Amino acid sequence: MTHRSFLLQLTLLTAASAAGLWLMLGMPQLAGFEWFGWGCLIFFVLLTIAMFYAGHSAARSSNKNDFTNAAMGFSGGKIFLSAIIILMYVELAAPTSKFFILPFFALYIIYTVFEVYFMSKLGRMKP
Repeated sequence: MTHRSFLLQLTLLTAASAAGLWLMLGMPQLAGFEWFGWGCLIFFVLLTIAMFYAGHSAARSSNKNDFTNAAMGFSGGKIFLSAIIILMYVELAAPTSKFFILPFFALYIIYTVFEVYFMSKLGRMKP
């Protein structure tokens, strides 16, 4: 996967995700959680970009373990950072309902599927 095709696909995915998030945040149950939803979108986009560039470097490495280490490290790091974000939001913002988690999980699933897609393409690259 080239840098250009990745960035084009990421842009299209982010535009579609932003439209879905905008519609989702229009629901009365999610009123007041707008900044959290948009912050999560930015977090997942930045993490996806970092994962692509790390994966691309590791895939071109002569040591194939580098790619596996990068993929596993980012996957574990994503789960850990996601848990930290949710716990910090609960502690600091004290949300009045548990619906704030819906946009987070929707974005988490969307970007995880995309990451699996492009990482599987990168894994087939020749060093």
